[in-house]
Amino acid sequence: MDRSNIAFPFAINEHARLKEIREVIGSERRTDDFVQRIVERVSDIFETPAALVSVVESDHQWFLAKTGVDLDSTPRDYSICSRAIMSEQPLVLPDTLEHPELKYHPAVALEPKIRFYIGAPIILSSGFRVGSVCAIDVTPHEAPSEEAIRKLQSFADEVVTHLEQKHADRTGGNQSKRYQIASEAQQEFLALVGHEFRTPLTVLLGNARLLKAHLSGELEMDADLAGKFTDRSISAITASGEHLHKLIEHIIGFSKLQNGELFLAEEVFSCDGLLDAVVHPIEPIVTASHRNVQKRCAGDTQTIRGDGEQLSLALSSLVTNAATHGEGHIELVASRGDDRTLHLTCYDEGPGLAQGQAERSDRPFAVGEAVMTRARGGLGLGLPLAKKIAELHGGVLRSGKNEMRSWVEMVLPSWRGADALG
Repeated sequence: MDRSNIAFPFAINEHARLKEIREVIGSERRTDDFVQRIVERVSDIFETPAALVSVVESDHQWFLAKTGVDLDSTPRDYSICSRAIMSEQPLVLPDTLEHPELKYHPAVALEPKIRFYIGAPIILSSGFRVGSVCAIDVTPHEAPSEEAIRKLQSFADEVVTHLEQKHADRTGGNQSKRYQIASEAQQEFLALVGHEFRTPLTVLLGNARLLKAHLSGELEMDADLAGKFTDRSISAITASGEHLHKLIEHIIGFSKLQNGELFLAEEVFSCDGLLDAVVHPIEPIVTASHRNVQKRCAGDTQTIRGDGEQLSLALSSLVTNAATHGEGHIELVASRGDDRTLHLTCYDEGPGLAQGQAERSDRPFAVGEAVMTRARGGLGLGLPLAKKIAELHGGVLRSGKNEMRSWVEMVLPSWRGADALG
């Protein structure tokens, strides 16, 4: 098994989620008798040797109750529940080896070699996910009935009611800390959405201003290039407007303001189409500054699995940063690492970021930041945004440089190179 396959995803609202868990559940870790009775019923219903109620923390999961499991906690890398909390619907895996991602999971590929898993996310009234109520087995099962799945969801709801009642008893009904956590999550989410909208808007306005300068005579160019420039600028403005429209629809359809959450719309799409959608709108802006931008998909990277709109947005942020803060020619490349991880890399010929700067680009978003009047330098418009989107896909954001070029890249799990799926 290869660790390139097993990075776990982070929710967009991960920091707030962890605060809510610690507020509602508290710091004391001991088996809960009420929840213990639930896991025993879950084990009976699904006829599995093991069942548990998990609490997914930042780097590990621990168990409020369990049956058939000797451990009190496991690393988050070993937690299938860390995938279950990324959706509102139960995660149903009759045979884990048939799942394109989870067949590589360490709990599947290594001991205890889980083959059956079903887990319903525990979703608090605030919308934050605690963990899951799940049943597991080392042999595959037939797909469970809809009635059994609904029963599992009802058990998850019972756990929520129990946990929130215990919190109310402990705090005398004072919910002020929970309200504050939700409010902070909403503010950060609104700032994130602002950055999502600003990236295509920056490209759109940049092309519109170039076109205006050209038509007014402020931007001089050879007559044989003028027609092509106009066509490219109009096409880029149209493409940016369409991207902005799709992004608004995506935010409406796949987000929740209640707790600052964003879901992935998973699909398989063409690598070339993704990179073209990123490069095409910004090309006139780069060309006007006597630079060029190119794209390339390696031969073994022809299709990608993920959220196309979000990945396009993240890569647009990287290319826009290279155009604004970098130097020389820009190249956007999709390729495989030696460990088969998927690398989406933006190169330019500038000095690049300070060592580790991309990896640390998780500062809170600043609401109301004047994007069009930003000074050169700093993290750039979209690195915190690109980092969050990479983490939502189970990946990381990295940067580097050599004597020739510098780069910022999203490194995603190998299974997101969809052409590798068997």
